[in-house]
Amino acid sequence: MTEVQVIIGVPGTWKNRTELIQAVASKSDGYLLAGNIIHYAKKNVGFQVEVYEHDPQLVEAFSYVNDDQLMKQITNHTFIVYVIATVSDFEGLKNVVDVGAGLIKAGGLAVKIETSGTIHTKEEWNELARNQEYFPMYSHFVTLVGDEESYFSCGMQAFGCPDVITSSVLSPEEAADLLNNFNLYSLIEKPAFKSGQTFSVEEGSALYRIQCLEDFRYEEDDLFFNPFGLVELVAE
Repeated sequence: MTEVQVIIGVPGTWKNRTELIQAVASKSDGYLLAGNIIHYAKKNVGFQVEVYEHDPQLVEAFSYVNDDQLMKQITNHTFIVYVIATVSDFEGLKNVVDVGAGLIKAGGLAVKIETSGTIHTKEEWNELARNQEYFPMYSHFVTLVGDEESYFSCGMQAFGCPDVITSSVLSPEEAADLLNNFNLYSLIEKPAFKSGQTFSVEEGSALYRIQCLEDFRYEEDDLFFNPFGLVELVAE
């Protein structure tokens, strides 16, 4: 897997940066925050960190979360810790999950994956930390998007895989089933896709022809941009 950058943001209500550093040292089960690095000595794993003060736009990002208490906490957050990870394999992505769990123990309120836009409560992230299998990891790091023309996934770069896109002629349920099955196949089997190949969810189901594309959805400097490209599934 080629190295890729994955960024998570963890907001909290720490009074100041000193309190944040002390909370990480005393409550995160082994992480230390020093300067712009958070380090885990047990695995000798470190990540770049950027700490920002209150961001009023964060409330909008969490607006669809059905949790009044969390929304109140997000409204009153004081800092956001951004962990910037260079990931080269699945184990490396697990380390990102672990550092997020450590920050939650230190007072983090939730986790936002900046490279896909997905939002996760403390409870959801802690459950992921306990079960770091393929499907839970996929369902946390990847989201599906639909518009008038197409359905597509966002976030597969975290696994070193292309995202997938298909026409909106399918129903939302059919599209979700197709995209999720294709992405899990891509994630687990790591096939080398070539234009002209075909894919079907199961034997006897609809057949789709593969077209390998550059990621035209986002600019290269956009966090959602997938450097591994885009696979279009065209119905036969």
